Amino acid sequence: MEKIQDVKGLGGMLNGFRELVKDETKITFVGSPGFCTPFALFLGYPVRDKELVFVPGLNKEKARRIISTEYGLELGDKSSADADVVVVLGGMAMPKIGVKPEEMKDFLTKIKYKKLIGVCFMSIFEKAGWCQTLDYDYVMNLIIEGEVSK
Repeated sequence: MEKIQDVKGLGGMLNGFRELVKDETKITFVGSPGFCTPFALFLGYPVRDKELVFVPGLNKEKARRIISTEYGLELGDKSSADADVVVVLGGMAMPKIGVKPEEMKDFLTKIKYKKLIGVCFMSIFEKAGWCQTLDYDYVMNLIIEGEVSK
């Protein structure tokens, strides 16, 4: 894949994501339950005026709307997983989750969408072979570094 933009920090992540989906109306996030859910809510915040949906794992029947409340974004009622853009979150490619790229590719044939975006950390899609298997329009890969001090 060809690099088109540098993304720095969490603000850069949100701004970069907003730019990728600026012309879309409905966004469906697909991610592992628990681990990816907060990332879907985080990425959804700057585009909360759009219709947002979260699909846990490979279970489109459990798709839920992401709604804006006084506490921020939360999961709401059931929804269709079909969308303008599907965002696959990197937790799905982590070895402990156990989803193979071919399983995700098959799952995506069951959802109607126009654009496919991957969002991951530490190059997990590349390392797990997902970039070679899935036909992403864009992949946002972030490297997080930090330290703990006392």
